[in-house]
Amino acid sequence: MPDVFSVGTARAASGTHARGAIPVGLDPSGRMREIPVLICRGEADGPVLWINGATHGDEPEGALSIFKLFEDLRPDELRGTVVGVPAMNVPAFEAGKRGDPLDTFSHDMNRIYPGSADGYPTERAAWAHWEAMRDACDLQIAIHSGGEHSYLAHMIFAADNPPSLELAAAMGPQWDLVFRSGVGGANPSSKIAERGKAGITVELGGNCRTLTADFHAVAEDLAGSYANVMRHYGMLDGHARYAGRLRMGHQRALLAPASGMWVGSADVPFETEIPAGTPLGRVYDLYGDVQAEVVAPADGVVFGLRSRPSVLAGEWCCFFGIIEEVRENRPATAASPG
Repeated sequence: MPDVFSVGTARAASGTHARGAIPVGLDPSGRMREIPVLICRGEADGPVLWINGATHGDEPEGALSIFKLFEDLRPDELRGTVVGVPAMNVPAFEAGKRGDPLDTFSHDMNRIYPGSADGYPTERAAWAHWEAMRDACDLQIAIHSGGEHSYLAHMIFAADNPPSLELAAAMGPQWDLVFRSGVGGANPSSKIAERGKAGITVELGGNCRTLTADFHAVAEDLAGSYANVMRHYGMLDGHARYAGRLRMGHQRALLAPASGMWVGSADVPFETEIPAGTPLGRVYDLYGDVQAEVVAPADGVVFGLRSRPSVLAGEWCCFFGIIEEVRENRPATAASPG
């Protein structure tokens, strides 16, 4: 291990916590735009785990889960290094929106990553983050949720390489829905996988669950999963726990057939396999007449449901998982990557 592990202005010696920021560029007042960074560096060697929150600014679950993880991380018990980025897209987080509302040309950081050093503002922020992460990361977890419009249950998009699939399998018993995604795509997980490393994107939560106990429960669920990953890779002592099986396949976005008020069916289960034709919800007009019904298009699993009632025809109402393969999940104890 180097004497000092550095990310932007954050510098952590062995056995210490540190905080700092990744510089992005100056704002009109001459102040530096920054991406906050937390580091916990163990006393012993091991992998470098990056946890990235708020690529979308209306998804705060990553930030709170990172805070909870770092509250309990002790450098003297850690082998390796954990880097927490509570909010990758700070202007979007400040606005509570998916993307920076002042940057209409590169609005979605999760579609233009790793951006460009001389691109639009969001592209520049993405590039600064990538430059900091790409050579100093073995395992990357990007935290997402349903944001201001929906709720998403435990779901992993794993880049399609063996290290990423192993990382997905190490998240814990509640994370048994895993869909392969591309390598080299325009998001942090795909880009880190392109370098032969492990990258996953996990989905849990939404603004409908950011009040009181719900928000804490979601964040603690995530923080516990990061700790499970660290136990799997030998970064923490203890035995990791695993889902007994992994359900793998692809997602299908179900779109509203009509405009009006979306009302999900009262008994729709999340993460539970249901048959084709199961009613998922209805769209009413503002006179109370049903304009359309959305049903399961095939046997599969609901893992995301719209929580914002107002809907336009063509906006999505449900993320539906089509299961193509069920495999046993018995990962061996991992050797340290890197």
